[in-house]
Amino acid sequence: MRRALACAALLALAACGPSERDAPSKTATPTPDESLDLLIPSLVDAIQAKQPKFVMDHVAQTFKEDGGLDYYDVRALVEKFAFVEDVVGARLESAKVTPESDGRQRVSARVAFALGERLATGDSLPEGGVIYALEVVFEKSEGRWQAVGGRYKRESPPATSPPTASIATR
Repeated sequence: MRRALACAALLALAACGPSERDAPSKTATPTPDESLDLLIPSLVDAIQAKQPKFVMDHVAQTFKEDGGLDYYDVRALVEKFAFVEDVVGARLESAKVTPESDGRQRVSARVAFALGERLATGDSLPEGGVIYALEVVFEKSEGRWQAVGGRYKRESPPATSPPTASIATR
């Protein structure tokens, strides 16, 4: 379950500073020229609001990670969390966008997740919650930013459970 959350997080990782995520946003509708600074918080909100279509619209069909996860695996994970009865909490802890020479943008962030409750800014991480360090590469395709690769590593809780290996993608 935690690996699935990390994979979903990999796709919905944020590119702006921490923001309040107590209540789900209305259906997010970014404009084609929208920056990642505006799009990524909408992706995090879409996971909490259980809007898998919005999230998957921002994953390239060519998405493939070194461990074998592809677009269809990601879709299954995102849909799984959309249909689970429990609340899915997600909160951006920190983020940074770095432009690359080929027009892509690399987003590095720390994102907290919890099943069964929302995560408000400033609240402590609930028992069972987890924080992942994420790095996702986005490229613009047909006027929209799409995730094309990335990696993640669980940061916490570090001591009580086996560590999650960092998995790189192209």
